[in-house]
Amino acid sequence: MTGAHGVLGVLDPRRLLGPAPKSGRAGRRRVSDRVLDLGIYVALIVLVVYFAQASPYFLTQRNLLNVGAAVAVTGVLAAGMTIALIAGQLDLTVGANIALTSVVVSLAIESLGWSTPMAVLLGLAVGVGIGLANSVLVVAVGINSIIATLALGIVLRGIALVSTGGQTEPLTNLALPDALQLRPLGVPTTVWILAAVFFVGWVLLTFTRMGWHIYGVGGNASAALRAGIRTKWLYTGVFVTTGVLAAIGGIITTGTSSSGGPNYANGAEFDVLTAVLLGGIGLAGGSGRIQRTLAGVLVIGVLNNGLTLLSVSSYYQQLARGAVFVLAVVLGAIGERRRAR
Repeated sequence: MTGAHGVLGVLDPRRLLGPAPKSGRAGRRRVSDRVLDLGIYVALIVLVVYFAQASPYFLTQRNLLNVGAAVAVTGVLAAGMTIALIAGQLDLTVGANIALTSVVVSLAIESLGWSTPMAVLLGLAVGVGIGLANSVLVVAVGINSIIATLALGIVLRGIALVSTGGQTEPLTNLALPDALQLRPLGVPTTVWILAAVFFVGWVLLTFTRMGWHIYGVGGNASAALRAGIRTKWLYTGVFVTTGVLAAIGGIITTGTSSSGGPNYANGAEFDVLTAVLLGGIGLAGGSGRIQRTLAGVLVIGVLNNGLTLLSVSSYYQQLARGAVFVLAVVLGAIGERRRAR
């Protein structure tokens, strides 16, 4: 049996990149690995410099805060997806979760007369319930997480459509929109939420035993189980985390749009996976850094914002987004080969 101390040493995120190479080919590989590790940050800097030169409005404080607010929901979802992928799982219910949560929160406020805080708590409870449902399908029943969450996402969006008759539910009580429009210290509330989510995720993955366990389970579930890690409970915690973060995304969407809608966040998984793959988070699990995911989110936000400022046609913007996604997939494949060496 593998001792717990030995396995925990392997799970230390600081050792995930392996021992330093001695010389020759190993040294050259190490240099290329470092270049790839820094690539997402270099890409972000290059985009910022380019758009700053191309548009006088880009580097204004107002515009930069707008970039942060625009990617807040995608970023919150990407933080949860990062944790799931490091653990070796995937949650494709996030878009449908946003839609259902927004519908539940808006109906609770408008049709049931609930206070905004109670409706928000109900929305978070919906996220917990979706996370537990994913866990049952994946952990208890044993269905692959891609298939299980994809199927459940279809069901969830169907529930949202039935609940509203396919119509958007507007908010006449504007307490939630007003709260999200506050700007503590001049920064939008949604940007503060995004920063808080990534900070907590960074602390969790970098400094806590649970974070080590997430890396370990994703890297080698059998070894983690032999070391005494309760993998089933860990997976449950991961799915509940992604469910709650998606519900937070749904609450933000409800507040910023002043409504709930069953068709909200269609295709949200596309932007989320693009950001995560750009950040170098592999689909195989066991490796990745959440701060790189944040850089991937910002690359998407800067690109969308910059192209809009330059009045680039929406068709070309769609083309650019597709090209970035292809690049993300290629980088993900390269990363998988690096980890397999």
